[in-house]
Amino acid sequence: MKPVITKEVYRVRYYELECHWKASISSLMDYFNDVVTLQTVEMGHGVDIMSKGEYAWLLLRWDVKVNRYPDYLENVVVQTIPYSMDRFYAYRRFEIFDCSGNVIVDANSQWILIDQRKRRPIRIGDQFYELYGIDSDFHEPLSFPKVNENESSGEEITFIVRNSDLDTNGHSNNVAYVRWIMETVPSEFVKRFLRRLTIEYKRESRKGDVISVESVFENGADFAEGKHKIISSGRVLSLARTEWK
Repeated sequence: MKPVITKEVYRVRYYELECHWKASISSLMDYFNDVVTLQTVEMGHGVDIMSKGEYAWLLLRWDVKVNRYPDYLENVVVQTIPYSMDRFYAYRRFEIFDCSGNVIVDANSQWILIDQRKRRPIRIGDQFYELYGIDSDFHEPLSFPKVNENESSGEEITFIVRNSDLDTNGHSNNVAYVRWIMETVPSEFVKRFLRRLTIEYKRESRKGDVISVESVFENGADFAEGKHKIISSGRVLSLARTEWK
């Protein structure tokens, strides 16, 4: 079988920019979320079904690599391809192309299928393999670098989850976690280039939750590294790692 491929053209808008007049890392990830939702809708799982559905795909990991960030008003093509499934887990790839067909961003992701009401994992049935065009005997996972917890203190911010952080399920959107992390980036990193972001999602958060984001930055020979931890009520919600040139 051939996996279902969904592509969409996006034009970089002013509100998606960071200070260098290029799309921010969170805007690129918003594109990813949008195109995968578009694929779901095009396959017949519309908004009315998603809002009342018995199951949902919950994101567990991102590994995003950036060759360059698209410029203001640049048109880019964002593509998503289902890769494999195994028991409760699904793996999916994303790419962003410029107008010349060059890959400027690529990302791997891992998802888990859950019972929407019980919030528990459920096994992926044969109908999903057929729906997404994945061979039922292909279970190879995508690889993700390990993300370790901070071993020392560094930048830290605390705030309360807002309405604007929530997704259609009433939980904090996965990109909101990235925006929170970016708030801890020190001013001297403004001129640096974020070339890779790896993030693991461990627990959900809701409106009103008090969130603490702890980040440690270290300079290496070839790049600077950031280690990030998001905590609420003593529980780790997410761990992340960033690479900066």
